[in-house]
Amino acid sequence: MRLRRDADRIRMEARRMGRWLPGCWVALAWALGLACRGAAGPEWPPVGREQRPWAYNWWLGSAVDRGNLARELRRYAEGGLGGIHVIPIYGAKGAEARYLPYLSEAWVEMLRFAVEEGERLGMGVDMTTGTGWCFGGPDIRPELGNLGAGVVRTNMAGEAGYTLEVRQTRRKVKRAAPGGEGLMLNPFSAESMLAYLAGFDRGFPAAAARGLRAMYHDSYEYFHGGKGFDAGWAPGVPAAFESRRGYRLEDHLRELGGRGDPDVATRVLADYRETLSDLMIEEVFPQWVRWSAARGLRTRNQAHGSPGNLLDLYALADIPETEMFGRGERDPLASGFDARFAEGDRDPLISKFASSAAHVAGRRLVAAETGTWLAEHFCETLEEMKCLVDLLFVSGVNHVIYHGCCYSPDDAAWPGWLFYASTQMNPRNPIWHDAPALNAYIGRCQAILQSGEPDNDILLYWPIHDLWHTPAEAAGVLDPIECGVHRREWFDGQAISATARRLWERGWCFDYVSDRQLGSAGVSGGEIRVPGGVYRAIVVPPTRHMPVDTL
Repeated sequence: MRLRRDADRIRMEARRMGRWLPGCWVALAWALGLACRGAAGPEWPPVGREQRPWAYNWWLGSAVDRGNLARELRRYAEGGLGGIHVIPIYGAKGAEARYLPYLSEAWVEMLRFAVEEGERLGMGVDMTTGTGWCFGGPDIRPELGNLGAGVVRTNMAGEAGYTLEVRQTRRKVKRAAPGGEGLMLNPFSAESMLAYLAGFDRGFPAAAARGLRAMYHDSYEYFHGGKGFDAGWAPGVPAAFESRRGYRLEDHLRELGGRGDPDVATRVLADYRETLSDLMIEEVFPQWVRWSAARGLRTRNQAHGSPGNLLDLYALADIPETEMFGRGERDPLASGFDARFAEGDRDPLISKFASSAAHVAGRRLVAAETGTWLAEHFCETLEEMKCLVDLLFVSGVNHVIYHGCCYSPDDAAWPGWLFYASTQMNPRNPIWHDAPALNAYIGRCQAILQSGEPDNDILLYWPIHDLWHTPAEAAGVLDPIECGVHRREWFDGQAISATARRLWERGWCFDYVSDRQLGSAGVSGGEIRVPGGVYRAIVVPPTRHMPVDTL
């Protein structure tokens, strides 16, 4: 009788908390198991700082002080947050006298105070390796910044020829904080990354990292869609191309410019795109991962938006991170889970690229930038946030990071300092009164999800070479293909999309897998073994181009 009453109580509690959603089933199944096992069964996994939701913490102008920072952190902890992610950005009008230059002695001291105070309150702290986004700043000289390239047709001595023209894009860090302004680094240049990290070291000695959990790199926004001479080049590209592809790129400028045999032109363009991916995965971003590890720090990386292989880029980090906005056609009074499935930026099949990379590589945490644009400022609801979080849970995410909460001093008039992204998960938003209930729910679900192991049956092969063989949009333009979470032609327009949706809708559990990841797999007893676990089959969508080693 007692066990039956316990199970009935748990069912009633689940109904009280909300709809029957997939995220609820995870926690409910565990709870019912405990009730049926009795007192001798396993206890609920502990809910600590890493199980509770975290939040991006925007420091406007880095205008923070000890008193206000201590009060803000206490409020975050009381509201149920497990940690913050410090991102210095542009300033607040009228508060210029309070600004702290980025990486100045005073700034580093405020970060150290935040870490110590967070530790006292049971909260963790991450930070961006920079300000705003993407990586860059005053240490990036023009020759180390973003470069774009295109093939230009020439006519010399009456004969047509082709030449490669390279231009500086001068793309600057977005929303940079005072002291962090400057050019973005070149994501295809190891020299550029090393110069950036060396400059960072000058203001941020290794000792300053003590107590921090992780360094963070935001989504890839070094270029936008490869239009014109936007980005996609580095001085080392020709040498890297020849060593990896086995022929000289300079010998095929005619085809690279979209002329001549269409098959040859597409092959050269595909090889160029693969070379850029290789540079990011093998030479550039491993520098940042190693730099962080040498300081005892983990890494969080948003690989989406890049022109590289997302699965391999996500897997470089200790904590792969996706994002799901949720903005789209919206009725504030009818924001149900089922009605908005895959609406706007809510497609779990995109979020699964980050969780798949984590599962295959054996990473314990899968993070998500969560709720950035649910509605306009102060119009989002906790119900909408819960629906979004549940969808992330079934996508494989187990580490929610709200986007976000903005530091604000108590003397700022309501609603205080705000970041332009709409979801204000902070103590000045009326929803904060009830946010602890949602945060407790997320903590319980994530305690379950983080204590388990992924157990999907299928590896779904991503034929990225088919994507790389997509013809250029304009002749003569070297256009890397952006693999983003907002524009998703790279996925929806490929065969893998239909295969993934068919598996998903029929209840088959799968993780995407890349060529590199398959290259490290082993087969034993009819099972496919990868660093993160064991799978029973590899499913290949309709595929035209596959590396011989993979085949």
